[in-house]
Amino acid sequence: MSRFNFSLRTKLIIYFILIVLIPIIFIIVFFNILGMYLNNNSSITEVGAIIDKFETRIENNIQSVNNYKLFKDNIDDLLVQYEGELQIIDSDSNLIVFNSENSNISSFEYNKLNISGRTDTDNFTYLEEVNTEEGNYVYSLVLDMDAMYKGVQGTVMKYIVVGIATSIILLGFLVYYFSQTIARQILIPLEELNEATKNIAEGNLDYEIDYCDDNELGRFCDAFETMRLKLKQSLEKQSQYENSRKELIASISHDLKTPITSIQGYIEGLIDGIPKDVTTYNKYLEIIKDKAIKLNHLIDDLFYFSKLELDRLNIDKKEFQSSNVFEEILKPIELEFEQIEQELIIDRSIPNVKIKIDKNRIIQVVDNIVKNAREFIDEDGYVKISFEVIDNYFKVSISDNGVGIRKEDKSKLFNKFFRGEKSRSRKFGGTGLGLAICREIIESHNGKIGVESNRGEGAKFYFELPIIN
Repeated sequence: MSRFNFSLRTKLIIYFILIVLIPIIFIIVFFNILGMYLNNNSSITEVGAIIDKFETRIENNIQSVNNYKLFKDNIDDLLVQYEGELQIIDSDSNLIVFNSENSNISSFEYNKLNISGRTDTDNFTYLEEVNTEEGNYVYSLVLDMDAMYKGVQGTVMKYIVVGIATSIILLGFLVYYFSQTIARQILIPLEELNEATKNIAEGNLDYEIDYCDDNELGRFCDAFETMRLKLKQSLEKQSQYENSRKELIASISHDLKTPITSIQGYIEGLIDGIPKDVTTYNKYLEIIKDKAIKLNHLIDDLFYFSKLELDRLNIDKKEFQSSNVFEEILKPIELEFEQIEQELIIDRSIPNVKIKIDKNRIIQVVDNIVKNAREFIDEDGYVKISFEVIDNYFKVSISDNGVGIRKEDKSKLFNKFFRGEKSRSRKFGGTGLGLAICREIIESHNGKIGVESNRGEGAKFYFELPIIN
């Protein structure tokens, strides 16, 4: 059986109509049935029952009819009840009359020809013959119509009272049932919403709403629950973000203080004339330069991060031939690797397609990924850069043979502040902003960025830039 889903407004209208209509229909049907029953049975059945009472009483006591007092005592209660008169002609043709004290019926002479019952406006007359061993008796019974139908009226009143009482009970049941239904469908979810609102106001975002019926309030509860979950996720994300910001400030403070302290110490050494030869002097200068470069990288990350936060990372895209622009991008990187033991491998078969990019931003992406790769490979490790065209995208891959990336870290690498290694050594760590900045830059070019890696098997970072046709 299919279930009809009505709106709450429609349900309320239906409930109120049913509360009014069902008792009315019941009363109409009940009294129609009562009327048919009374019409078909009461006038005949009730009168017949009364006559049967008299016949039984008369026949049982006919032997004592000549004992006036005894017979009257046995029949008097019926005569009083129905305000009647009984005339009996015994076997000796004697007329014996028995009246109730409150009877208004005048005595009449027995007419032998009139042996059938008759009725007039006020009275009912019934004639009957009783045959006994002592002889035949004929009696005439005259009953007051009003008194006789008091029993019928009592029966009717009883049925009316039962009908009205049943209607009231039915109405009470309907009111109770529909009020419970309304409470279940309206008041209970409102109470749950009220309780949920209090809990959320007090900071308890784990309070769940159980109401899930398919109606307006059910959909509202679903929307409220969705809002609660999003608010909870937002606050959790905000909390994580704030914690990351605090960690960043602490880390940056440490990272800035360490090289500054080192630079300060070496400069003081130079001022004090500690280096006695040119080699030591130049070594001091190289260390100072290295520390200054690292400081510059940290400041650059903070600078670009502030632009990301303010949504002011400007992208000035121009059209380039891919082979030409990446030859320019790779030259300074090659010069840098000439000064170190780590190896740079470049696949020179660069596809020549047209791309629209901000060259300085793409240089920043390549530098960040290469710098990240260098930090995670050994002194004799390598970094490899290759190019290809896939599905209308120009793809740049930068791989290494370093320590690789843990499986659980891969999905978080491009998040702000994420640092896979907790160590704050110089080989690992950093601000955790470099790859997040790379993602923002590539996505602002309508491109894609990702990583492929297994722990202990190196890593392969790649980004794809759309080709212009």
